[in-house]
Amino acid sequence: DGLVAAPVGGRLYLPQKWTEDRQRCIAAGVPPGLAFATKSQIAVALLEEALRDGVGPGPVLADSAYGDNFEFRAELRRLQLEFFVQVTGSSHKAWISPVETKLKFKRRYVSASAPAAQTLAEIATDLAEAHWKSCSWKAADGKTRRTRLAWIKVYLAHGLRKAGGDLEEAWLVVDWPQDDAEPYHYYLAEFKRPPTKARCLGLSRSRWHIEQYFQRAKDDLGLDHFEGRSWRGFHHHLALSAVAYLFILVVYLRAKKNFSCDVGSG
Repeated sequence: DGLVAAPVGGRLYLPQKWTEDRQRCIAAGVPPGLAFATKSQIAVALLEEALRDGVGPGPVLADSAYGDNFEFRAELRRLQLEFFVQVTGSSHKAWISPVETKLKFKRRYVSASAPAAQTLAEIATDLAEAHWKSCSWKAADGKTRRTRLAWIKVYLAHGLRKAGGDLEEAWLVVDWPQDDAEPYHYYLAEFKRPPTKARCLGLSRSRWHIEQYFQRAKDDLGLDHFEGRSWRGFHHHLALSAVAYLFILVVYLRAKKNFSCDVGSG
């Protein structure tokens, strides 16, 4: 089945200097008591709203601005959501098997006898040839694209920073075309069942649909053309742009049976 991206929620991000300036907030109609929230915190709040409204709990996809954030990944686990988020390969260190940890002053530390952790990039480079699965799919332009995927369970130390925390267990998924000097993307993933080639390939390419929504909404529906200075006005504009997009999407789907790229399992 084809995939589409449809907006179900959104909220304006306000820098902290805005939320700390109450007079400015009052003048712009920002709701009283609205505290500063990072973009990751806003994303989690929107996911919670969507789940309460009955939106199906599909895998969460995100770029590295969110995926690199341990707290964001922890919140997704709290919500019992699967995720497949892009990360920076050089920014995270992990082990490919559990290492001993010791409790000291209510926090866990990696035992001194444990082997040194490796960056995700180093782990990917060291993967044996047997780990790599060749994949192909037909893109929206009709051309066949190819890459290689590999996945391996990793254990990251981020969770040890929290009192009572432990190693963070996740799947490292690497997308590395055969002839490229470096991987296309690294991902950390949480799955309810073991990963497969078809699922990893589909998820690694599914953010394309989200980017298509933003591009079409901005280019054709004026999503980024709001020039007001009020909280209500912005969200009114956001909602109208979303409704317009949904209307066009419904008309488009009725008129065309096969309209999106086909990410296969080959």
